[in-house]
Amino acid sequence: MSTEPLTLRSLRELRLNKTTGKPHLSAASGMWICHDTLYVVADDELMLGVFSMQDDQPGQTLTIIPGALPQEAKQRKAAKPDFESLTYLPASALYPHAALLALGSGSTEQRKRGMLWPFNQQQQLVPAPQLFDLQPLYQPLESVFADLNIEGVVIQGDCLKLWQRANNQQRENAVIQYPLADMYKVINAKQHTLNLQPQRIDYYDLGEVAGVPLSFTDAYALEDGACLFTAAAENTDNSYLDGECVAAAIGLIDAQHQLRWLKPVQPIFKIEGISAKQIGEQLQILLVSDADNPATAAQLLETYIQYPCE
Repeated sequence: MSTEPLTLRSLRELRLNKTTGKPHLSAASGMWICHDTLYVVADDELMLGVFSMQDDQPGQTLTIIPGALPQEAKQRKAAKPDFESLTYLPASALYPHAALLALGSGSTEQRKRGMLWPFNQQQQLVPAPQLFDLQPLYQPLESVFADLNIEGVVIQGDCLKLWQRANNQQRENAVIQYPLADMYKVINAKQHTLNLQPQRIDYYDLGEVAGVPLSFTDAYALEDGACLFTAAAENTDNSYLDGECVAAAIGLIDAQHQLRWLKPVQPIFKIEGISAKQIGEQLQILLVSDADNPATAAQLLETYIQYPCE
């Protein structure tokens, strides 16, 4: 890993307005920015966070799954849907104004649900999302990965890419590619007869810090065919238990599926969501963090890199 770190700057805490009944989002795990709005999924919540990018006022929440999760930590972990990734599904015949797409991690049976939330003509989210079963995607992958843990989803042209996260015991990070049409099949499946096989799987060794492997936590597709990704060195032996985050990094995989660079970040946050925007000769990279502590607010962070890199 490159020794020259990227410096992270905190733009805001992901605080919520009083009407939500919660002071903040804590475990931010996926993000998307569009229409001057930041949308955030948190892996320990049943709701979507919505924040204006035009000011720093507290955000609001929209219900993904009705009901409430237990407050006790172990019970909450067992019951949560674990939405770990969020992306934008482009406009299509089925969803003419585009939609947000979130995926559960697949690390338990409870975590094999996806969410599709269409936009309306005014570019506002419709009143309620559609939930769907991810079993047609995830079941075949369970014969490939001993500890399935999907932490990122990217749509790049007509490709869908899932980002499998490693841990101390299962050290293979992977990018799993499908035709985007397969995702539409899963979203609109009326039966459980689908069994979708990936087009390709690429494996990546991101190295380790203090004996802890760096592992994928999210990704973002760039227009040139490359993908930015975030990684964390979290000291845990499986996809279920949390651990100390000893390092974090941002990296790039190019259009030919090659790992081009990996840069540590400072200060260390467990960064779990990423977005980027080209500004002149630089990429502005925005990130959200998972505090791993319900009492601590997640943060929206910023850094810049020269891009394309020389």
